[in-house]
Amino acid sequence: MTDSNVTRNSVFPMFVGCGRSGTTLFRNVFDSHPEVAITHEAHFVAPMAAKRDRYDGSGGFDSELFVHDLYNDSNFRRQGIDEVDLRAALDSADPRNFAEAVRVVFARFASAQGKRLYGDKTPGSVNHIELIGGIFPETKFVHIIRDGRAVALSYLERPEWGPKNMSQAAQHWKSRVKRGRKGGDAVGASRYREVRYEDMVDDPAAVTSEICDFLGLEYHPEMLSYHQKGESFISSTKDPEAFKNLVKPVTKGIRDWKEQIDADDMVLFESIAGDLLADLGYEVTATPEAQDKIHAAMSAVRWQGKRVQAYLARLVAPRRS
Repeated sequence: MTDSNVTRNSVFPMFVGCGRSGTTLFRNVFDSHPEVAITHEAHFVAPMAAKRDRYDGSGGFDSELFVHDLYNDSNFRRQGIDEVDLRAALDSADPRNFAEAVRVVFARFASAQGKRLYGDKTPGSVNHIELIGGIFPETKFVHIIRDGRAVALSYLERPEWGPKNMSQAAQHWKSRVKRGRKGGDAVGASRYREVRYEDMVDDPAAVTSEICDFLGLEYHPEMLSYHQKGESFISSTKDPEAFKNLVKPVTKGIRDWKEQIDADDMVLFESIAGDLLADLGYEVTATPEAQDKIHAAMSAVRWQGKRVQAYLARLVAPRRS
């Protein structure tokens, strides 16, 4: 399989975004397409792409090492791809490089479900759009963006997953969204599309149809019946509680940040990420004066922290004799 075998009609959808933004909802909708199989957080593409020279040696592609690294990753093993079948597929395809081998992996995932096309949903790939897009010219990226205040509340319900407080959550959301948009600029509008989670909730059929058009797929109404397989999907995840709402159809009002977020946390979040919220068209509620006060307080804390670090460094520094 060579890059010339990537036909004009093929597409490799990548659903990306900050965690807790609804990426799994989109994944399940598009995995319900009769022709497309979407992995659930396979995670391996970007990390292995960054070290692809490990496999693309002068003596040819090292399939054995490639397979070893794949199955050493628990996220990949959860995709349910039989190792014996994958080895046979790789032997048959005889990939010459990392990109060709990855296509074999995803094609095997899709064919096991009786489907022709494949895609991936790994939120963290939002940080690696340019890298992945440069290796796979057939990729198209759907960047799901959700109001960062709702994202923050969702994270803080599950602090074992990442941000532990509102400040961290705001910085994390802002960083992920900005990096995704920067990657989108790099690959271009023909391969990158931003979709607001809130728009999906308001009109799921219209948004799903628009994404299908972007990906070159035919829209099928049964895609919105993804929830009928919800229990089976949830039971296969590492954390079923985190995906409990996927047994429901697209539903409004699952989280109302205006009612649930503390007033001080609101100001704190918006002092950090209010500029991005506004740029994305989201409402910003805190006054500029309130945001300025938080900025000043945070700057004072950072300054004091640097003073403490410098003092401690002097205490442990070796003294001159």
